[in-house]
Amino acid sequence: MAEGKSEAEKLFHKDHYKEAFWLIPALIVLGAIVNQLLYLIGQSDWYVLKIWNALVQYLLWFWPIWKIVAVILALVAIVWGIYSYLKLQEVETEEEKIYGKISDDAFLEQGSVSEDKGDEKWQRIYEHTNSNNPSDWRLAIIEADVMLEEVLRTLGYQGEGVGEMLKSVDPTDMLTLNNAWEGHKVRNRIAHAGGEFQLTERETRRVISLFETVFRELRAI
Repeated sequence: MAEGKSEAEKLFHKDHYKEAFWLIPALIVLGAIVNQLLYLIGQSDWYVLKIWNALVQYLLWFWPIWKIVAVILALVAIVWGIYSYLKLQEVETEEEKIYGKISDDAFLEQGSVSEDKGDEKWQRIYEHTNSNNPSDWRLAIIEADVMLEEVLRTLGYQGEGVGEMLKSVDPTDMLTLNNAWEGHKVRNRIAHAGGEFQLTERETRRVISLFETVFRELRAI
């Protein structure tokens, strides 16, 4: 599994249908401009070079065909826009089931981490996250990664570590797969750089919130 965004996220980003709808008026304006230019050339009394005259004749011949092509492109853009919008609604519905009705930007920026007292491991991670000690922040992320490994093994994924197991995860089976990858990468940076890795409280909360979305989707907390 390659790291990064899934194919669905690449194909149906939130502004995709808007781009399709903007294409329609752009084609209309372009058609009007070309049509007016051809009309002015046809009404002109100027003498033109043979090359220019041949070009004009070609454009006049091609114009009816272009109008048909423009209509087809406009219809395709409308259909694509509607299809993209419907697919986005499906994705947002699935996200609400996991995250609740809260925007991703607000969730990641605020780095809110909920306290779930029903799970002792998550409770310990929560306490480390809210500590004033930077060492506890590192420990929180490391323990969250350990917890992720245990959850993945429980689900039957095989591998020597979290990275290998995440590579075998089908993105359709885990909507928060990218969050798991990002949290695991930060854990690796902490493990390799040690005390040289600069970790802020805000970044800690953001990373732990990523792990939380994964655990909630996998019903670990």
